[in-house]
Amino acid sequence: MKNYKRGRFARRILLVIVILIGVVYLNRVSILQKIVAISSHSQLINIDKQSSSPTQNDELVNLKYTGQTVVELNHNQPAFSQEDLQIKQGGWQKLSSLDWLGRPQVANALLNQKLMPPSQKYQARERLKIKTPGYHAIKTGRNNTDWLYNRSHLIGYQFTGLNNEAKNLITGTRQLNADSRVNAKSMVTYETEIADYLHQSKDNYVRYQVTPVYKNVELVPRGIHMMAQSNDNTFDNTLKFNVYVFNVEDGWKINYLNGSAEREDSDAK
Repeated sequence: MKNYKRGRFARRILLVIVILIGVVYLNRVSILQKIVAISSHSQLINIDKQSSSPTQNDELVNLKYTGQTVVELNHNQPAFSQEDLQIKQGGWQKLSSLDWLGRPQVANALLNQKLMPPSQKYQARERLKIKTPGYHAIKTGRNNTDWLYNRSHLIGYQFTGLNNEAKNLITGTRQLNADSRVNAKSMVTYETEIADYLHQSKDNYVRYQVTPVYKNVELVPRGIHMMAQSNDNTFDNTLKFNVYVFNVEDGWKINYLNGSAEREDSDAK
């Protein structure tokens, strides 16, 4: 009888452990993000995998913002190989898996008119429902449309019609995503260049890569690395760029670890 009771007790304990493991596994991303947010005032070490030599992302994450949202890299020349530029398979897009913190990674595509969604002139686009890592609904002004953050697409909706996909959405400032100031450049500047080129001909293709650049375990990327190259070889029509876009908002101090933010002059008040 004692052995039976012990066995039943052991089975109950095992069942509880299995349930707990299941709950933790299913909620692992949110749990990890909460741990990161709680530790936002603590000194963190880099727990990401280290390499023997600095990668390009290591260099980009250490770039200092000096008032210019977009900076050109490698003299604005993309670094695609000839194999990267092949168009034998036609248009495609490939999204990387989320990392252990639920953060989107590099997105690649070979863009063409055939991938583009129908015109949205008579149909509103579906409202975004994904809560991107580090996202907070923070107003920057009295106007209800003045928000600090957008949920920014890596591969723009206008190129492939992909909308509510966690692997394709990051927390980006309005200044990074679609800066409306006169002569300002942002992601939409380069997305418009690509769209205009694709609309010129059904035979036009653009190899495209967008990489969010994170520092250590921060939820919000410090910036976005964008590269694009068209398939034509004529000097006048060739579309090429290789740029880094800072994920900043002038006048605001962003805590990239958890996405909280405050006005830069708040301490002086």
